[in-house]
Amino acid sequence: MPELQRRMAKVSTDYDGNLVVTADSYQSGSLVRARVGVLSSREPGARRSWSGGRIPSACWHAYRDVLAALFDQRPAARVRTALAVYRGREGFERDYPATAYRNVGSAMQPAYMPELCDCDG
Repeated sequence: MPELQRRMAKVSTDYDGNLVVTADSYQSGSLVRARVGVLSSREPGARRSWSGGRIPSACWHAYRDVLAALFDQRPAARVRTALAVYRGREGFERDYPATAYRNVGSAMQPAYMPELCDCDG
């Protein structure tokens, strides 16, 4: 986990230091469970809920950058997120762009991850 935290700190500088690995993260052998969060929902790297409210979650672009840094360290890693399962760097690079088109809102009020942040991503 220390390596993940070091890489996260490096990526976080691109978001004014706002990205963090949340406290409920842990490591057991080769399994690492981590959640990317933000210190402030009003700073770079934060995203809004599908209804427009501010939430302490990392935006789509911040996740992209964190996962890219992870695959720099472990090119064959398997990563499961709420939107996809990535099998290695190749799977990430192939499948990540499509997550931009998944509706995370409702049928009446569709919302897409890239639209829910205030960063320049």
